[in-house]
Amino acid sequence: MPEISSYEIELDRNIGTQDIIALHQYSSKSNLNIYLYRDNMIADAKNLPNLLSFFYVNLKNQPFVMILDGENVEEGYRRIQSLLKEKTIHEEWRATHKLTGDKSVAI
Repeated sequence: MPEISSYEIELDRNIGTQDIIALHQYSSKSNLNIYLYRDNMIADAKNLPNLLSFFYVNLKNQPFVMILDGENVEEGYRRIQSLLKEKTIHEEWRATHKLTGDKSVAI
């Protein structure tokens, strides 16, 4: 069942290039759409240059929102969480919406 969830994440140190590439590869191979949002900046995790720019401009201790859209969002978040676990100081689930039948969600 399609769903969309968002999480607020704060890192205690800057994320490395290898971790960014791992996030990009996971996003490219999974059935999830992964978006990162902070201030006026949005990054699609499937777009590597965009993702690199997002993290190189992002400062540690500056929270951002991660939005996951697709099937098995919770499982996808656990996989992403394992990539960031040594750098994360704060994470908070914000909201989850599940789509059923002929209903739609407008954001």
